[in-house]
Amino acid sequence: MPTNKKTTNPTTALATVDTFKIANRYEGLDPELLAELQDQMADLDPESGISCRQIKVPSAGGIAYEVQGEEDGDADPMKEVEGVILFTHRLNGYWPGSFGSAKDPKDRIPTCASMDGKTGLVQAGDNTGEVITCETCPFNQYGTGTDEKGNPSQGKACKNMRRIYLMMDGDPNIYLLTVPPTSIKDVNKQLAKILASGTPYTSMIVGFTLEKAQNSNGVAYSKVVVKKKGLLPPDAAAQVLQLRNQIKAQYQSMALTLNEYAAAPAQGTPVGAAEDTTLTGDGTAPAFEEAPPTDLPIN
Repeated sequence: MPTNKKTTNPTTALATVDTFKIANRYEGLDPELLAELQDQMADLDPESGISCRQIKVPSAGGIAYEVQGEEDGDADPMKEVEGVILFTHRLNGYWPGSFGSAKDPKDRIPTCASMDGKTGLVQAGDNTGEVITCETCPFNQYGTGTDEKGNPSQGKACKNMRRIYLMMDGDPNIYLLTVPPTSIKDVNKQLAKILASGTPYTSMIVGFTLEKAQNSNGVAYSKVVVKKKGLLPPDAAAQVLQLRNQIKAQYQSMALTLNEYAAAPAQGTPVGAAEDTTLTGDGTAPAFEEAPPTDLPIN
């Protein structure tokens, strides 16, 4: 693997990684072959939303992400995911009870979901179609949550999350990391610090790692950590900005499901067992300890 060439920007003390590449899946293809591929792809049913692979945060305080591979059910553990953020947005989802029954397909869809953390839309029940203001919604208040056993908790009944779309060096795929409530406050602070440095996150290479932490009940969980790694060269930054605009125009069409909220299996569990092991004994998704009330307005 070639070593990345870096030049230092004295005003930021961060190196520009001149070899970081925003890959195009079809770059270098013969024009006739590319035209034929495009013609055949046009014969397929169009898909809505954004085509991306998932990066999942583990349960039980694991320190490696589960990164979706080429095939369904294929995942690779990664202790650090390094890349550039294309777009990020807040996300809320409310599942009645202890996060809904993951064994019932209809319960995978939240009763109410918000794609911006501000305005929610009821998707099930008698009030389907009702528009909700997240800030004043009773389910979005601390002290309304329940733990994995259904007991009252200090958290929220509505789960506040953050989606982060990113690309890695030389990889044409877009990846989606959904930050759970446990890490919302810390990730918001880290992103705010990046922006406060005067550099847009679309121009910066960042590394995502995990730290083992404990909630107020002594239960281990994995905390998402974001660190600055380097600066993108100008041509790559321009490509990222174009991709950001494309995703920003489509992100609200990406439906939220219980699978996105649920943690990855405890590390050491076979990947093939993932769907079962993401559940607790009562068939619900594992609980995340809620972040403290303070939140920063990173959109």
